Amino acid sequence: MKSKVMTIANNLVKQGMSRSAAMVQAWITVKLRRIETKTAGVTRGNRQKLLARLARYSPEDITISLQRERDNKADRNAVQVIAAVRGKGSAVMGYLNRQLAAAIAPLLDKGKRVVSAFKAITGGEDYFLNYGLNISIAV
Repeated sequence: MKSKVMTIANNLVKQGMSRSAAMVQAWITVKLRRIETKTAGVTRGNRQKLLARLARYSPEDITISLQRERDNKADRNAVQVIAAVRGKGSAVMGYLNRQLAAAIAPLLDKGKRVVSAFKAITGGEDYFLNYGLNISIAV
């Protein structure tokens, strides 16, 4: 557990956060054990259509994985959220938000265990509502 805390804290310090604030954020991230979050970037490209399709499947058939995107020019800590349906395939549904990605990316880079799971698809009931993807992450 201490190595996960230090990995996260060191990365946050590199990004300009004070050492004390980085340690607090790192301990919170590791101690929470499970973080529930919304996926960012779900309105880009064809992701709304993909989420509408994904909503048709049983939650038991949906798996979520996290994958680093090191060559992302907008965020050097970018972490893709990939949804897969059993027997059907997978697609990038969006990204972790910047703050969470800053804590999770160094763990993925060092090969630490990070478990992600599907929670829910939100929105989309009315014409003007966008779909969203909620996931949980355990470090």
